[in-house]
Amino acid sequence: MSSTALMTRGLSFAGLKATLARREREVRDTLWLLATIVFAVMPLMPVLPLWVSAGFLVLVAARTRITWLGRRLPPRWLLIALLLAAGGGIYAQYHTIVGKDAGVAYIVLLLGLKLMELRARRDIFVVVFLCLFVILTSLFDAQTILNALWMLIDMVLLTVALMRANFGASDPPLAVKLRLATQMTLLALPLMVVLFVLFPRVSGPLWGLPADAYSNLTGLSESMSPGSFDKLVQSDEIAFQVKFKGRLPAPSKRYWRGPVLSFFDGRVWRIGISRTAFTPPEISGRESSMVEYTETLEPSNRPWLFLLDSPVAPPAIAGENVTIRSDLQAVVETPIHDRIRFDARSMTDFQFGRNESEAHLAELRLLPRNSNPKMQAHAAELHARYPKAEDLVAAVLAEIHDGPFYYTLTPPLYAGRNGVDAFFFGDRRGYCEHYAGAITVLLRAAGIPARVVTGYLGGEVNPVNGYLALRQRDAHAWAEYWDADTGWTRVDPTAAIAPERVEQGLQLAPDPVQAASGDFITSNVGLLRYLRNHIDAVTNAWDQFVVGYSGDDQEGLLSRFGIPQLDWQSLTIGLVVMFSLVLAVIAGQAIMKREKPAPIVALYERLCKEAARSGVSRAFSEAPGDYARRVAAGLDGEAQKRVIEAFAYYQDLRYGRGRVVDARALADLRRRIKLVARASFKS
Repeated sequence: MSSTALMTRGLSFAGLKATLARREREVRDTLWLLATIVFAVMPLMPVLPLWVSAGFLVLVAARTRITWLGRRLPPRWLLIALLLAAGGGIYAQYHTIVGKDAGVAYIVLLLGLKLMELRARRDIFVVVFLCLFVILTSLFDAQTILNALWMLIDMVLLTVALMRANFGASDPPLAVKLRLATQMTLLALPLMVVLFVLFPRVSGPLWGLPADAYSNLTGLSESMSPGSFDKLVQSDEIAFQVKFKGRLPAPSKRYWRGPVLSFFDGRVWRIGISRTAFTPPEISGRESSMVEYTETLEPSNRPWLFLLDSPVAPPAIAGENVTIRSDLQAVVETPIHDRIRFDARSMTDFQFGRNESEAHLAELRLLPRNSNPKMQAHAAELHARYPKAEDLVAAVLAEIHDGPFYYTLTPPLYAGRNGVDAFFFGDRRGYCEHYAGAITVLLRAAGIPARVVTGYLGGEVNPVNGYLALRQRDAHAWAEYWDADTGWTRVDPTAAIAPERVEQGLQLAPDPVQAASGDFITSNVGLLRYLRNHIDAVTNAWDQFVVGYSGDDQEGLLSRFGIPQLDWQSLTIGLVVMFSLVLAVIAGQAIMKREKPAPIVALYERLCKEAARSGVSRAFSEAPGDYARRVAAGLDGEAQKRVIEAFAYYQDLRYGRGRVVDARALADLRRRIKLVARASFKS
């Protein structure tokens, strides 16, 4: 075989080897990008429709198969058909393709479809930037520390994906790229902090659809019917947290008043707004029972606050007009869409409402006709025996306490207009909403004005930060009846059937730690509670100072730096100044950490600078010997000799075998450079 044929075969083999290596790297880079994208979408999957998550994973799996087996990408017409199908599915699911939920679901499907046309490096950039937007959408449903850490990790992984797409033939190891991406992300954190502090606070949802934006918020509603508390009592979500500025009231005094329900249609209790609803109530009580506290209320998409019974004055909330109605329900003008923090004062021993009008009291005696006849007959019998309201209430509570009544989370569904009869004279199994509704119907049937009050009871003190946490499972309902001498009086039938719920503040729903099963869990309840308290304390600090960072907080912070008003001019100046300071610090650290050249290298640079005085500059890639000969060509006598000897000594010292570059050798080189400097060069 000729030499030409051998050379051709060698080149073909080398080309095939290079092609296979390039193919292997493309597979690795694509699989890394796919894994990173799945990691970014994972926090969204619990809130996405099942078919959207499944469709996205199918698209990722299809792209993985195409990459691994080297198959062709699907044709354009198929992608267009899938795009139209995705849009149709989103519209069928949400009846729109805009808004938070529909928009997030659609963009996840678009991300999956974009993977099916991933060809060039430009497509990788588009996918990465689209993935960054998907990461941002995860903040719509969760703004926890875990979510923030997840985002940072995914930003590092996406940065590695960009590095993989940009590195040439000399692709560094994965560990090197991970370390570099992490360093880049950490360097960007100060700039993130500057933007967080100075960027204008936006109130309300960015997508401008309040009904869509706050549809997932939970909490007490403006009505109560059998089963309406089911989801609340099983939820561990925090409704609000309280920090008392003194003594902590006993659990039996920690009634947090919410919606007051005075209209009853036979099945559902609703808020009833009378003509005297906005008349300020007359409250009297013992000053010694006064407590002061700071409350942090979670967004609920409802206009009411939850204040400790009884608030003595409306709390001051920036930008909100707070009103305390005649039934002591505290409300604001607009639904609460953001976490708010305010100071309040309440009395735990009080009286109010003795000046109620007869017209209003008549409304609070009303019951629907032909409903719950057994309860109405029983009320008439009790009223005949106990004409005074106080005695009648005591008799009903004794009946509940002594009778075969049960407090349970799984009662039957008491439906229909006679649901109270079915509960009180039938199964007799229920929880707070059933007992509060039943005793209110009984009191009204006896001619006593009464109403249902919903809110929260008790709460759990976190020993780590001292906050009292009220969770959704602490939701509670009780009754109030009116007496001419004392005004409105609270009556809580829960105290008769489950006194530990009121007196000890135990939740209706079982504590997740106590309810956990298994030997390990049972033997480590204290440890789990310790961990949960610390997690709650850290989460509360995150919510207070990061998630709860509002426009008022921003204005107060900036005023300390001489920026009293939040206008665009002041914010622009602040951003420029802060960015300049951060960049200066980063640049200073980079300069300080920059590797200093070796002493011999610095001396060589100095030698070249002195030799350049001859009028001959060194080329960037020129060797020392070549440069010395070019310089010496234009010299004569002593100057030529000094230049040649200096460069020869450097070259031998730097590249000669067995030469030791010690302090003595460097001093000798430095002496020779001085001789070159003293030489007389021709101009």
